[in-house]
Amino acid sequence: MSLAESILLALTSLRSNKMRALLTLLGVIIGIASVIGILTIGKALQDQTLNSLESLGANDLSAQVEERPDEDSPEPDMFAFSGAANSSGNLIPEETVDTLRDRFAGSITGISVGGMGTQGTLIGDTADLKSDLLGVNEDYIWMNGVEMNYGRAITQDDVAAQRPVAVIAPDTFNTLFDANPNLALGSEVAFELNGQETFLRVIGVYKEAAAGGLVGSMPTVHTYTPYTVANDITHTEDGFNTLSIRAAQGVDQDSLKGSLQTYFDALYANNDSHHVAMLDFRKQIEEFNTILGAMSLGISAIGGISLLVGGIGVMNIMLVSVTERTREIGVRKALGARRRDIRRQLVVQAMIIFFIGGILGVLLGGILGLIMSSAIGYISLPPLSGIVIALVFSMAIGLFFGYYPANKAAKLDPIDALRYE
Repeated sequence: MSLAESILLALTSLRSNKMRALLTLLGVIIGIASVIGILTIGKALQDQTLNSLESLGANDLSAQVEERPDEDSPEPDMFAFSGAANSSGNLIPEETVDTLRDRFAGSITGISVGGMGTQGTLIGDTADLKSDLLGVNEDYIWMNGVEMNYGRAITQDDVAAQRPVAVIAPDTFNTLFDANPNLALGSEVAFELNGQETFLRVIGVYKEAAAGGLVGSMPTVHTYTPYTVANDITHTEDGFNTLSIRAAQGVDQDSLKGSLQTYFDALYANNDSHHVAMLDFRKQIEEFNTILGAMSLGISAIGGISLLVGGIGVMNIMLVSVTERTREIGVRKALGARRRDIRRQLVVQAMIIFFIGGILGVLLGGILGLIMSSAIGYISLPPLSGIVIALVFSMAIGLFFGYYPANKAAKLDPIDALRYE
């Protein structure tokens, strides 16, 4: 008997027991759909989180002022801000930014200046609003993925001329200016800090960051102003604790990191208490990516249990089918059917069930994954590798659980089978 004939006989058998075949398919479909849906959602979360981290500058190099470690101290941890500079003599000088741009021209595309905000109050004509004032330079906004909705961003001229200008948040725009760009742009707002007011002219409104993923948007209302203006408002000493440096495309980041470290080592050679450590988050991002992938696979494995349950169901139903078709099998063997013909027909029948269930499960899981990934704001398609693995695993289970009933049927004695009532 050829494979084509085995497939035809298997399909005929399934059509003759539609309800039984449907119930058997259901377990397979649920198992595959669970695996594909979970993998799709996991991929969406993974992609969105990594994109969010990249837009926030997680792939940038960070020059951070730290206390010089003791000889027995461990390696610096980029997540632990140990001993930041506490005097202007330890801060990175302002002119260093221009020096780095010139010295590493072609290797870097931006140097971001800006850090923790200072909370104060924005005072409008009809309402007040709490806001963090962030002193930044011209590279900070675009390097941190902040997009403009109205007006313009802060420029190098604003920083150099110490212009009292501000880029305000959507909440500020809505609360103080009734969401009217004509009313907002060019108007002045008063920023109150410790009882003192400073008037800032509104030059732009940034867009609300997209929420979702494991790294969502921060609810804090930010007001951006040139760092030269912010330093006067907050009475902060000139200089920087941290610089974020973005490498140009195609530049070896490790090589650039080493060159920058050499530069800062020379700059701080005479500083006995502090130095600048060059840090990057790539290793942490890779570990984070690995953890997310492992979580998705782990949860998918739970969904795979449904496939095993479905496999057991197929085996049970096929054992019942073998019992019901004992006389039929006896007639076929009496007419010359070989053991391998009987075995092949029943194994093919089991694999057809799992193949059809696998296809339907992939479609259902893909649809559910698309719906749920769109709900978190990042549409993602099922990973191709996940689809292939799920289908191969499904067929393997069909082969495994279908072989025992098929082998049992193949070993039936034709005389005993014909006598079976």
